[in-house]
Amino acid sequence: MKYPRVLVVAGDRINAADISNNGLVLRNLFGAWPRENLAQIFSSGDNSDKGFLGSYYKLGPRDRRLGYIFYRLKMEVQKGYLPANPLRPAHRKLTVQTTLGRYWSKRILVDTGLYELIFRPIISRRMMKWVNAFQPEIILAQGYNLAFTWLPLMLAEKTRLPIAYYPTDDWPTDLYLNARTRWRFLTKRIRSLVESSSRQLVQASTLRLAFNPYMQEEYNERYGRFFFALMHGDALSRFKAAKPHRLTQMGITSIVCTGVFDTHRMPLLRDLDEACQILANRGLMICATVLPVNFPLTHPASFKHLHFKPCPSHDDLASILIGADILFLPERFDETAKDIRLSISSKALLFMLSGRPIVVYSDPSTGIAHYARQEGWAEVVDRRDPEILAATIEDLIKNAGARERLSARALLIARKYHDLKIIQAQFHEMMSAIAQHPGD
Repeated sequence: MKYPRVLVVAGDRINAADISNNGLVLRNLFGAWPRENLAQIFSSGDNSDKGFLGSYYKLGPRDRRLGYIFYRLKMEVQKGYLPANPLRPAHRKLTVQTTLGRYWSKRILVDTGLYELIFRPIISRRMMKWVNAFQPEIILAQGYNLAFTWLPLMLAEKTRLPIAYYPTDDWPTDLYLNARTRWRFLTKRIRSLVESSSRQLVQASTLRLAFNPYMQEEYNERYGRFFFALMHGDALSRFKAAKPHRLTQMGITSIVCTGVFDTHRMPLLRDLDEACQILANRGLMICATVLPVNFPLTHPASFKHLHFKPCPSHDDLASILIGADILFLPERFDETAKDIRLSISSKALLFMLSGRPIVVYSDPSTGIAHYARQEGWAEVVDRRDPEILAATIEDLIKNAGARERLSARALLIARKYHDLKIIQAQFHEMMSAIAQHPGD
């Protein structure tokens, strides 16, 4: 079987093994590909392992306008020289003028995306030499920021290669939107560029893929171009072979959750802790284990019933999920919930395949709540209320029939829509078709 030579143009490196959601999706998608037929241009996320792909090119100072200034500023941000809070005691050694100057420079440049305009990507001689040596047949683009929206377009113009576009969430709707209240005069211009550039990428792409049917429907209408739906998949056999790893003693209900816990999801862990306390007051013994992808958390909080541990490897995580009594999948209830109406967490599939009952705790407008309710693979709590959450968990603890029905439905949906063998075959067929007929 022939596999086209694919150049992935995506911001975060696809490492050999990590718990990055996008890395996991792409590793699964390219699982059968010969590694020498895969390469990537990236800018961050390098964990120093050998990598999943055959070769890599990391953007450097020569690949951006004013690149040496850009990477010096980036290093300062990464090392904490530009403080998140300029008036904290830890920063008193700096003068007030220097501290505030650095703080507001960071906020304006980064939050609004203004740095994207100042430090636009450039196709350097070094980059072009590397691309020519690899001899790609297809460019796989994902967008997610302006630099990685422009870069595949620039490369396609130089090489005359077809583009396959595969975003796994609706980033054009969300990018730099959070800065709109504070920096409206700048954000309006950047948002306009995001809109026009993302449309340009769609129009220039030969193959367009959507991460789920909701995104497919929306994008077909929004862009006037057809998108194929290609959902996240995993090997069903991997979970069948995994041995359960229980995190609590028998007799204590074990609740497990994992994912990236940010400002949207962290408050929902407090609700879970309150729900566990309510159940404890009713005589139920509960222990919830949180496995954050972003461990350790930046702003840890004290919890009575929640325990935090580093997220394990992909294979070990399967064993832990299978060993749980209930799986908790929180999303968000704040004003940004509608921004992720087209997104479905990649962790949902892992939860389905575990064969354990799932509780989705999310605003009803999110993609994950819609998917769970429509297909019936989880109990959905769509009001932010620890009392309702506690009642839902209690019902699952006491009702063995409900647990079995929910678990069976989740496995059925996983087999129907998320079988990795089928997804990989579909992806290979579509990529091969555009490699053979790039102008179609």
